[in-house]
Amino acid sequence: MMETVLPIDVVITWVDGQDSQLNQKRQKYLNTLIAKEAASQTRFASNNEIYFCIASILKYMPEVGTIYLITDQQKPLWLDEFVSQGLCSAGKIKIIDHMQLFKGYEEYLPTFNSLSIETMFWNIPELAEHFIYFNDDFFLNAPLSGSDCFEQDKVIIYGHWKSNGLIKAKYSVRKALSRWSGQELQPKFTVAQMLSAEMAGLNQYYELHHRPHFIKKKIVQEYFSQHQDTLKHQISFRFRHIEQFLPVGLANHLSIQKQQAVLKADVDVAYIKPKADVKKFIEELKNTAIQYGCVQSFDMMDDVDQAMIYQALVEKFENFLPDQIKDQMNAV
Repeated sequence: MMETVLPIDVVITWVDGQDSQLNQKRQKYLNTLIAKEAASQTRFASNNEIYFCIASILKYMPEVGTIYLITDQQKPLWLDEFVSQGLCSAGKIKIIDHMQLFKGYEEYLPTFNSLSIETMFWNIPELAEHFIYFNDDFFLNAPLSGSDCFEQDKVIIYGHWKSNGLIKAKYSVRKALSRWSGQELQPKFTVAQMLSAEMAGLNQYYELHHRPHFIKKKIVQEYFSQHQDTLKHQISFRFRHIEQFLPVGLANHLSIQKQQAVLKADVDVAYIKPKADVKKFIEELKNTAIQYGCVQSFDMMDDVDQAMIYQALVEKFENFLPDQIKDQMNAV
């Protein structure tokens, strides 16, 4: 019988992009030279996805320890209703402000950069050694157990190998063109993964996709304790930057390098984005063979698609959602 490693905590990043104070703070730094996509409004949008994310964890992985929600002086309006309405125990969900997350590194705040924020997860007070990272638009689509995440203390990583060569060559050419033109390069997910593999001494990277990721805190914590200059350079960017590595990728590649990973082929995800097939996505929500889901850029979808998706998610997680979220279904 496989050993299940417990406790396992959850870390979720969340931002309310409609918060006027946050927008004022962000505008102050938008005058600096940054790539346009790095400050795209949809990166900061929030449309109740966080409630579905939390509800899915309560429904499909109730044995997790603490759910840590990373925010910048913000709090989802109905977050406390999970406790008030008896959906989870008091203390199950904890807010971690950026000031706590960046304790000892406050000079790099404020930040509006998910890569900088993800880099600091190891600094969360009392975070369990084993944790799962969710973007707020991720959710569990079916039951998930500890043995799906960690196998005899090794991290399970789903994906596939890709060579660094072509990505690295394109990256070098684009950097040269950027220096010549004076224009900032758009950050690329593939480049960030490639850079994280190189940091672990690998000439190929294990490509990841949009779903929750499993991480061992100690591996990342030890790396940054020995590479403080790398850490500080990474978190110095207030918006996403082409020179930044993917923190989840670094955790994965270090785990692979240290033979503390179990590699498995990528799995299906119930995934929807603007202009995609909504009916197909709704059918995937019913498929228990698909454990993970993601609703990307919900704010950019048309009203009809939004209403269909919202209704389907409410129906799926109805018994684990605050009443206020269910009541909003008619308003979408």
